Amino acid sequence: MKLAKILLLLSLALIFTRTFLSNAAAQDRPPAINPHAPTVATPTVYPEPGTYITTESVALFCATQGAEIHYTLDGTDPNPSSPVFDPYKLLWVGAVNDGDQGLKTGYTIRAAAIKSGMNPSRVATFQYTIDRADKTTYVAKDVLPGVIMIHDYANDKMFLLKGSRKALLIDSGMGTGNLRNVVRERIGSLPLEVIFTHFHGDHTGQADQFISDSVEHIGAADRAQVVDMLRRRGVNQELIDRNLVGIQEGDIIDLGERKLRIYEVPGHTPGSIVLLEEATGYLFTGDSVGSNNPTVPDAFWLQFPSSPTVDQYLQSLKVFRSKARGKVKYILTGHNDHPLVGETYLDNLQKAAQEVVDEGINVLVPSWRPPNYWQVIVGDRLHDPDWASINVNRDKVAASKN
Repeated sequence: MKLAKILLLLSLALIFTRTFLSNAAAQDRPPAINPHAPTVATPTVYPEPGTYITTESVALFCATQGAEIHYTLDGTDPNPSSPVFDPYKLLWVGAVNDGDQGLKTGYTIRAAAIKSGMNPSRVATFQYTIDRADKTTYVAKDVLPGVIMIHDYANDKMFLLKGSRKALLIDSGMGTGNLRNVVRERIGSLPLEVIFTHFHGDHTGQADQFISDSVEHIGAADRAQVVDMLRRRGVNQELIDRNLVGIQEGDIIDLGERKLRIYEVPGHTPGSIVLLEEATGYLFTGDSVGSNNPTVPDAFWLQFPSSPTVDQYLQSLKVFRSKARGKVKYILTGHNDHPLVGETYLDNLQKAAQEVVDEGINVLVPSWRPPNYWQVIVGDRLHDPDWASINVNRDKVAASKN
């Protein structure tokens, strides 16, 4: 009798265990295939899989409306328990350096989509390689007639212009190589001046390489931060006082046969400036009117506690545009790989600011970058090369409407 009871208990335990394991496994499996039901579309991705030189964001899409996209980053098949893709929380494939040396890093993203009442999609596999350059590396190329674009390992952009009497370097990135030699190879013995669109380190990082024998210009309201950086690099105060010059609205940089006018457009920083070469319609902006790189979604950054309100920035932008109306053909920013169509991008940027002023938080969506902020978007980053967005401080926007 005792043996029979033991066997009965063991049998019941085995049935319970099988049922539990079966139910648990079912939670991790896609729904069963139903030959009479439609199949969810296979997920697609932006940007295309391939090799890139710096950190990129990845967005997943499904043509089946209302489908939920599950993904993995470890090479395994996704299932209903895998993370769900959030279109405002992009996936990042990061660039890696070991000291100054750039590393080549591979990433595999696998994705499948599900929707109630439909068969699950096929699993899609997307492979990326980030081939990071050494921090000492600079790449120079002609991007427009008479404009040499130089980018560093982090893809920060600098621009080199040559006139008949001297050359001008706009911004200096944040690499650790000999940028001065790269510039000299392009300009020969021409005297060089340097100008910074604002004080942030990805635009002034190599200022110490040029200040000993070149005048450096910075918006007057940003000068103190560059002074601090140069001091930390060991540049003596006498040299700073002599060669770091504040610049302001209306000043002209004359290269001989090429002239660039300075406009103040405060917002990203208090001393942010842009440079307009009216003869060509080239506007060099750094971050002063933002960037819109689509694969590392860029915006005009106005989210800092010290930033002006959107309304204040909008007024600055309108003042600049009233002075430069019809003169801007191309915009060269600090982070775009290609020039933007000038008036089109500025129209979109102004429209974005105006929407926030008019509608407040109702037009805001979560920011792609950096996270935990909010933004307004005009245009489609996947299809419109001149789309624009502005990152804002949501609390400040809400307060302005009360």
